Amino acid sequence: MRQEGFYEEFHSFYYYSGSTRSWKMKGLHIHKEYELLLFMSGGASIRIGSRMYQTRPGDLFLINNREYHKTEGAEGAAYSRYVLMFDPDWILGLEPALGYRFSRLFEDREEGGVRLHLSGGTLEQVIRQMERIEGYSRRREDEAGQVLLKLCILELLVKLDEFSRSLEAGGGDGWENCGRAGWGKDGREPSGSMSREPGTITRKQGTALPDRERVEQIKSYVREHIDERLDLEDIARQFYISSHYLSHYFRRETGFTLGQFIAQAKIDRAKELLQKGFSVTDTAISLSYNSDSHFINTFKRLTGTTPKRYASEMRK
Repeated sequence: MRQEGFYEEFHSFYYYSGSTRSWKMKGLHIHKEYELLLFMSGGASIRIGSRMYQTRPGDLFLINNREYHKTEGAEGAAYSRYVLMFDPDWILGLEPALGYRFSRLFEDREEGGVRLHLSGGTLEQVIRQMERIEGYSRRREDEAGQVLLKLCILELLVKLDEFSRSLEAGGGDGWENCGRAGWGKDGREPSGSMSREPGTITRKQGTALPDRERVEQIKSYVREHIDERLDLEDIARQFYISSHYLSHYFRRETGFTLGQFIAQAKIDRAKELLQKGFSVTDTAISLSYNSDSHFINTFKRLTGTTPKRYASEMRK
């Protein structure tokens, strides 16, 4: 049986730039990293959760670590892109200290990704920043290089956030301050434009599948009862539908099973508890796992590390 939704393991950092002909992912997947995906060729499609996008050159997507997604290039055509993936934990850890919400475009929105369309000088500047990131990523044994790599990623996130805020406020292309921030050549504003098409809004940029509201109700129920032993039959009774229909309906609307969603939601909550100092055993009990081993195996499968190691890293 072909798996439609799966967890894919990467290192805490991944970068790719290049082209592949007739690219087609085998199914919807999810990973623990945030992802920025910049399309440099047209005709490709990307599905993020229940939303389907047709892409054009210059489309940049921001995908969080809870969104199942799948890309597919045009048949027989080159699929060119830049891909940047990084573990969000270090970003989230810096936010309180620096007083800046670096993760806003990944977190402060509904599911479905965010699409930013770049062109002209705007696109050139983002590509240049991607290439700086690529250069520093090769200095794996160099501590200074790794610090500069993270600073480059932070700079990219800040500029994208500024662009998005400017567009939300109706302030033009979002480049007004880029010269003072050090991105404009010789302090001048680059030419070009940018438009934001968030996954929360329209059929124009992403076609929402039918009955989305019911799916959101089910997701909300799972999150509100995440500390309980959630069962397909019990959830079906709560929504007055058969378990068979619920299973089929949820997967049809989201591309992944209800069980996969519950497992990921529990692990997201487990991370919060571990960061607060809960032990592995107490976390497993709080989230109604059958045993410590069940919790540990699930955590490792969905995050690529053990809960103990995760807690230890968060305390550093």
